[in-house]
Amino acid sequence: MDDRSDRYVDDITDGMWVDRRVRDTSGDVLGVVVDVYEDPHTRRPTWLAISTGYFGTCVAVVPIRGASLLGDEVVVAHNRETITEAPAVEIFVAVTPDHHRQLVDHYGPSRSH
Repeated sequence: MDDRSDRYVDDITDGMWVDRRVRDTSGDVLGVVVDVYEDPHTRRPTWLAISTGYFGTCVAVVPIRGASLLGDEVVVAHNRETITEAPAVEIFVAVTPDHHRQLVDHYGPSRSH
């Protein structure tokens, strides 16, 4: 990973993106970032937890890879359909190896953008 990517990951670990509104690739608002989860093996920030639904009652887990800041908002590299079809996860403190595998399988390269 180059220096730019390392700074990007450091920004995420500092909580820089938590509480920001999230948009998908079409510009639709998805919710608000409520947490950042690490890969259980590398301990590197890998997933954004996004509070969605009425009153933020649901949490979607979306890959950090490809996400960017646009003003005060986060734009993720997936569309709403891909995100809503992702494996269901309960609110948790860490991504378990099983959750990680299911999410990686779902958001594989063919599902980008």
